[in-house]
Amino acid sequence: MTMSKLKVNMVSSWGIKCGIADTTQLLVENLNKYDDISVEVCPITEPDSRNPLYFLKLLDKIGKNEITHIQYQPGLFGYFPVPHLNYNYIALLLVKLKLQKKNKIVTTLHEFGTTTLIDGLILKILNSSDRIIVHDVSLIKTLEERGFDREKITKIPLGVHASHILDQAECKKDLGLPDKRIITIFGFLGENKGHDLVVDVIPRLDDDIILLVAGGARNQEQQEYYNFLKDMVKSMELEGRVIFLDFVKDEDISLVASATDLFIYPYTWIAASAALNQALTYRKPTLTSDLDYFKGIKDEFDCIELFKNRDKEDLFNKITEIMNNPDKQAYLTKQCGIYYEKSNWGAVAKQTKDLYYAMLD
Repeated sequence: MTMSKLKVNMVSSWGIKCGIADTTQLLVENLNKYDDISVEVCPITEPDSRNPLYFLKLLDKIGKNEITHIQYQPGLFGYFPVPHLNYNYIALLLVKLKLQKKNKIVTTLHEFGTTTLIDGLILKILNSSDRIIVHDVSLIKTLEERGFDREKITKIPLGVHASHILDQAECKKDLGLPDKRIITIFGFLGENKGHDLVVDVIPRLDDDIILLVAGGARNQEQQEYYNFLKDMVKSMELEGRVIFLDFVKDEDISLVASATDLFIYPYTWIAASAALNQALTYRKPTLTSDLDYFKGIKDEFDCIELFKNRDKEDLFNKITEIMNNPDKQAYLTKQCGIYYEKSNWGAVAKQTKDLYYAMLD
């Protein structure tokens, strides 16, 4: 007797350079390891499209299955062709799915706005989902304040995969930095990422401490910030202490991460960070700003240290404290191992599968 499989449609960016596409691929791969579940991807390959028909046609590929799972980030669902109107086509997808009454709808909220009337309207529309997944416990309160039913909100970690950890001394030699202590910021650049805060404190740190900026720009706004940082480094005469690696090839990520002594995520705003989550799998001391998402990770796992958001003096003090405290470094390394056990993609897929079945029950 052949066991029927639970069918899931995954609506997500796909096949493009995008953090959501990368994480969704890992989720799908791990869900499909189960014999009783089958996940098919409904791919968004043109997230910047201004044509509503493009997004409506995505649904033509969706049959009458049990679950439709939408990976939502504002920039993935197009833009109305109206200047300064920050509105996307997620409403079309959700309304059509509801009218067709085909599937139960799960929406993972990676990022969402809460400040404008348009943001409020989009959140009302997203609230029509049968279940909502968030990665940060602090967002649950925000959604409740916006009228979401607490019973349909589930926190599931943003998953991580096992990292290939190499010998640190050898990696530093390969990078031409054998005698340096290395601070690294991984991920796409952007004004909200706070790289300039770290650049500002570099002259006050010990001479053997350097900063690696391991990431590039993917749009015009980010390119402008990248240019600003380059000019800043030049004007401060820090070319030898701040090194721009731009995009790091996949095969070189382990090299850079393993050479690192301290990861820093000085973000001034973020809803979730796949870059941070993956960095923790390298078992390195990590310092972040005290945003709610990072606070949630510290409260649950105590695997990171926090500094006051935008506070350069506190940033300097925390860097100095961690870099000169081997006991603190060892403790953070141990806690990162616990974080991985609970947040790896296998564990995340299991939690997601359990949510699917709970919906059907």
